[in-house]
Amino acid sequence: MVIIFSMLIAAWLFEIAGRALRKIDARLLRKGRAFQTLVVLIIALFWILSVLTLSVWGWAGVYLYIGLFDRLETALYFAIVSFTTVGYGDVVIDENWRLLAGMTATNGLLVFGLFTAFLVEVLDVVRFRHR
Repeated sequence: MVIIFSMLIAAWLFEIAGRALRKIDARLLRKGRAFQTLVVLIIALFWILSVLTLSVWGWAGVYLYIGLFDRLETALYFAIVSFTTVGYGDVVIDENWRLLAGMTATNGLLVFGLFTAFLVEVLDVVRFRHR
């Protein structure tokens, strides 16, 4: 459920970001190419960072809700480590819930893949407008 919700939120935010970037890109067309590309990339990166933060906090909320952790800091740390597929192993969850950590990692891989595609698309749009 969290994976589907996270992916829907990411897709919705991609659509909003695309519209916003097109408007910003049109305003910056008068400026230099390097400046325009830099501004658009900074906006896109902050957008990506905010969606990643929301996703990780969502997973931490799930961990707290089902009672795997009693502290927010531990739940958030585990969510970040799992979401980024680092998996240090210093915080381990109960055997019955191990697959949830794998689902968190899978969701992280999918979201990072979407963000990679989003950045490529943003750069493609910026380059196309320069021509």
